[in-house]
Amino acid sequence: MASAFQAPRIEGVAGLGDAAAVRHLPFVVALAAACAGAPGPTPSPAVTRPEVPVAERLASGTYFTTMLAPGLPDAEPWRAAAVWWREALRQSAAFTLAETRDPTLPGLELHLEPTAMTFVVFWRRGDERLPLAGGRIGSSLPAAIDQAAWSARLALGEAAPPPLPIDLGTTHDPALLSAIADARDLLRDGGIDPAYRLLRDQRRRDGAAPFLLDALAETLLLRGDAAAAERLCREALSYERRLLPDVQHRLARTLLLARASLGTGGGAATQDRELLRLGEVGHRERPFDPEPRLTLGIASNFLGEFAAAREHLTVVRAARPEAAIAAYHLGWACLGAGDAAAALAPLADAALRLPTAWVVLPRALALHESNHDQELEGMLTGLLADPANADAPFAHDVRRMLAAQALLRHDHDGARRHLLADFDWLLTHPLVLEKRAGEFAEQGAVLVRLGGSPRLLPLLTALQQQHPGAAVADACAFVGGMDAIASSPAGAAPALAALDRGADNVWHALLQAFLAECRGEIGTMQEQLARAARLSDSPMTKALLARGLLAGGRAAEGRQLLDTLRREMRRIDLRRPCQHPLLGPELAFAFLEPDAARVSR
Repeated sequence: MASAFQAPRIEGVAGLGDAAAVRHLPFVVALAAACAGAPGPTPSPAVTRPEVPVAERLASGTYFTTMLAPGLPDAEPWRAAAVWWREALRQSAAFTLAETRDPTLPGLELHLEPTAMTFVVFWRRGDERLPLAGGRIGSSLPAAIDQAAWSARLALGEAAPPPLPIDLGTTHDPALLSAIADARDLLRDGGIDPAYRLLRDQRRRDGAAPFLLDALAETLLLRGDAAAAERLCREALSYERRLLPDVQHRLARTLLLARASLGTGGGAATQDRELLRLGEVGHRERPFDPEPRLTLGIASNFLGEFAAAREHLTVVRAARPEAAIAAYHLGWACLGAGDAAAALAPLADAALRLPTAWVVLPRALALHESNHDQELEGMLTGLLADPANADAPFAHDVRRMLAAQALLRHDHDGARRHLLADFDWLLTHPLVLEKRAGEFAEQGAVLVRLGGSPRLLPLLTALQQQHPGAAVADACAFVGGMDAIASSPAGAAPALAALDRGADNVWHALLQAFLAECRGEIGTMQEQLARAARLSDSPMTKALLARGLLAGGRAAEGRQLLDTLRREMRRIDLRRPCQHPLLGPELAFAFLEPDAARVSR
């Protein structure tokens, strides 16, 4: 379930330095040969090194914002000047730029005079304005901005090398640049699909602009299309002469995340290690750029190094408070480090900008582990009350969590109510049921162990009348067989016959184990549970096996198995399906102590 930027979820969805640093990574070696570089726009005239004195030597890593003085015409190219200005300054390896304008921060203010065609740069701190440089705009506004940005960096004490001309690094088309900025604003506000459509439609204006392709690849990855994101990143990285340092780094990161999601290039573990290496190289070359820090945080999370991830992502959050991915991964890092309370705030922020299916699971875990039970129940029931979620696949997961929460609170009536509501939903959503048949079978087993319901048999009959596939048919036979055995062990024969196909079948083994349990035949029950455990990695099966050991007097073995199982269920591993007890009633049943899980029928 983990993919791309995502950690496990409920079912539903900075600069690296010079180009040579990226080429050290295996996946970039053949990019130039794989994709011929398309001709780019005519670059700005060469910018000569400005002769400016150091007006104020800023400390390395100084955090500031960028701004334009007001009064410019509301027309291109002046409307695009703010983006050119910010991106020209972002080439700095010495300072940290805020992603959006913040009037409380010090900043570099560019004054453009359209009539006189001149510019002046000021360093602003509070009410103080320190002039740094000035000049004429000439025939090219981007070239003047390159001159202004380079001059400002030198005047603030940075040993700044010649920059990449900013219209080459972004685009020569001011209307396109404004559209890309609008798409980035949409992404920051959670508008993934509108941002994708805008970028897709604007690509024709400058299809070889990595600045555009970077944003488009990110939206593709957020939409779950890892294959298209990978292809686009490979193409964009081949346009080496147009790569800004932070754009190059983001493209390399998106490429690795896409490859991890696709399982290519040695699988997710290999890509995660490459991602960590990418972050280390980027952070070494651009120590004050938040992008490599974000890469290090994501990679550390996927590698299970949660303390390191938390350190990196906390720094990114301070520099980029609007970055939803940083907030999302910081929440997971806090959960992995065992500090659920600290995960609440970043995950609440991430929920404002990321798809619901991404954030429900970590938010639910944080609330549960922080003992905010009422808030958790309110969040889950609120999701179900929203008509927009009525047919979303994660509605199934939300009901499963509500049933699990009730069971963990020993509210068996509430658990039965939520289980039956989920079965009603699955009856009208057969495609989800086909994909989740195993969960359905174990949910049915929990319902039977909770005392069953007179509604269960009619529900199973209705499901079977839909002519389901083999997986759902077996699940229905298994749950129906358990229900029949709970009433009378003599009722087992039809279901056992339906599931006995001459080969190992986990549901056949579990049904025989339940029959033996109801008859008090502990030895036979253990044999069948051991058989089922060889066929399935189900925590519920392991819990039943442990309880059988306890019943048979093998207390030390049974206790050890249960304790190990409970630790594993709560362990956070972002590269495997989460089996936390909150995620489903069968997981809650497995997590409970044997006496708490036992219900007399």
